[in-house]
Amino acid sequence: MFKRADGSQWGINLSIYPRKTRGSDSVLLSQAPILVRKNVINPTGPFRRQGSEIEFTVDNLQKWEVSNLEDSPAKERDLPKERKSRCFVKTLPDGMTVYLPQFELARSLFFHNAYFSRACMEHGILQNEFSVEHDVNNSEHAVITVLPNSTCPDNVFSDPGYRRYLAWLLLDNDARLSYESISKAQLESGFNRGSYRIWNFEFEPPPLQGVNLKVRGNLDTETNTLLVYEITELTGIPTGVPSDVEFFSPKFYVPELSGGRGDRAGDYRPPNHEVDEDQDSSGENDPVQIDGVKTKVEFAKAVNTHKTARKRKKVGSSGSSEGGEASSLVSTEEQSPIGDLPSAEWDGLDEATDDMHLYASKFESFSKMLDLLATNHQCKVEIMAFRKLPSVGRCKMHLMWDDDSTPRCWMLVRVTVSGNQFYLMEVDTSDAAKSLSTRVVMASSAKAVIERLSEIEIKLLKKSLSWPKDYFDSEFGMKGHFFIVHQASDKAGVIRQENIERWASNVNRNLVIRFR
Repeated sequence: MFKRADGSQWGINLSIYPRKTRGSDSVLLSQAPILVRKNVINPTGPFRRQGSEIEFTVDNLQKWEVSNLEDSPAKERDLPKERKSRCFVKTLPDGMTVYLPQFELARSLFFHNAYFSRACMEHGILQNEFSVEHDVNNSEHAVITVLPNSTCPDNVFSDPGYRRYLAWLLLDNDARLSYESISKAQLESGFNRGSYRIWNFEFEPPPLQGVNLKVRGNLDTETNTLLVYEITELTGIPTGVPSDVEFFSPKFYVPELSGGRGDRAGDYRPPNHEVDEDQDSSGENDPVQIDGVKTKVEFAKAVNTHKTARKRKKVGSSGSSEGGEASSLVSTEEQSPIGDLPSAEWDGLDEATDDMHLYASKFESFSKMLDLLATNHQCKVEIMAFRKLPSVGRCKMHLMWDDDSTPRCWMLVRVTVSGNQFYLMEVDTSDAAKSLSTRVVMASSAKAVIERLSEIEIKLLKKSLSWPKDYFDSEFGMKGHFFIVHQASDKAGVIRQENIERWASNVNRNLVIRFR
């Protein structure tokens, strides 16, 4: 790695083919989320990822040996730029020796977007941009305040996966020490050469004891040695983090829908983006999310994170209009008043912690109604799916519109009445962002419904949280679906307990009349 002695932007020397037609074979550190060995950058079509795949469980990474890439029998070429690249080395119980490049481990643990990639080189940045306060009365609660000078992009705090990751980075001692060791190592082992600062990347890893790694790399069968190209999954990551973490910033607000039209849900991204790292980004747009090399990250404990806002802001309704195509030329560098290009952020995090139990309480009234269908109306009730709505385009309805920005979930339930099967779809609208009835589908099999759930989710969000009637007509027939309105309540989005029995009776009546 290198930077000008009087500059702040770090670059990374690469071995690439074909070589750049202009300039050196290097990129800025902000591009780290896509820097994986044997990765095809700017592919013109589908490509097969190279290498052998293996899985293993880490004992304690801090006890692995450290060596240079030039010492690995599994290296395919002796490239001068890579000889001194630092690797963690371990012989596994089955006899295979693994060379794990330190940069790849840091990428999979920390470099999920441009911000976290750049920030690792700024000494003390976590302390300078975030304040952590532990609840003296409740050890399972902590508050993270985003300080006014923070350059962390807003989308990190609106995304439940990134919030959980950031809570781990800030509150888990091993994770934080490891991240901060990157800038510390540069200060200790970097050196000046002419007008440049030079450094061979290295850092102190967290122990990751008991973590399962799925990796892809080059296997040298003669020596039974694997050189890791990419870590694709890290599962079971220990978290020394309280169960409930609150994020606060004076900038956060609770959106209130106005009558006007705001961001269009239909805006779509072009198939490919061209990142110009020579220009700063403008501050005129929320960063466009660009898929990087996704790493599946799964924590051993599902920490509940949420935003807290102290002000409200009116925003337009998303509507259902189709938008235009976003710009294909973007910048992942820091936003600047003189920046010209739309701001963009790599998204290399696939946060896959099993956390659905955290949101089950949002369906408490619906679940009680289902229980009454079974006990009072002799219906057979089966939960077929309980899912989070995905992010689709610019629509924000996949998140709750109250102040915490938790995922909006929905449930698919099969209800059998006198041998007749109905599939009930219920979306969490407890934030009162939209009034949405229960959609009922009559289908020949559960498979016919389940295999269409992903498409239903996308169309539901493209219509700004409205059921896609035309799609249901085409897939299940005009008479193959209908809706049942919710029971009225005093509080928006919440059904009063005394009305749940009336709700169950209404649902049962609507189902029974369909087969009489």
